[in-house]
Amino acid sequence: MTRDRLYRRVEVTAWVVIVLSSLVIAISSLGCAPTPKPLSPAATAAFHATRVVAVLDVFRDATIAANELVPPAVTTDSTRTVVLWHKTAVQVIQAVPTGWQATVKAGLYALTCHPLAAPAVPIACTPQLKPEEVTRLAPYVGLVIVVINEVK
Repeated sequence: MTRDRLYRRVEVTAWVVIVLSSLVIAISSLGCAPTPKPLSPAATAAFHATRVVAVLDVFRDATIAANELVPPAVTTDSTRTVVLWHKTAVQVIQAVPTGWQATVKAGLYALTCHPLAAPAVPIACTPQLKPEEVTRLAPYVGLVIVVINEVK
């Protein structure tokens, strides 16, 4: 690899890290919003579901952006897997307004084997994504888990 290519790769990597870090900080500050007080239980559930779907969108969008890098940080197959998981998670949240948390976390655990998403009874896990991709996407997975746990 030539020196110019190496410098260019470092510049792109640094830029991506700065942008993604800024997004994580911005989204995590949004996750701290309290529930408005005069809401009915159904409206409260919808309020929390909307927040979780927004964070799931960030996770999906970060995966797609990582796939668009040159060279891609996440493979096209893995990106497709995350997009399909996202679609299913959103459908579950919409179908079951209360009680969807365990299902979404179980799906996230099957996708990444992240220890914070593990079920109460430990099971062996083989992630659907490659280990290096799980490492790259770990901040977003952590953000999703934090917001899901906050909803409980």
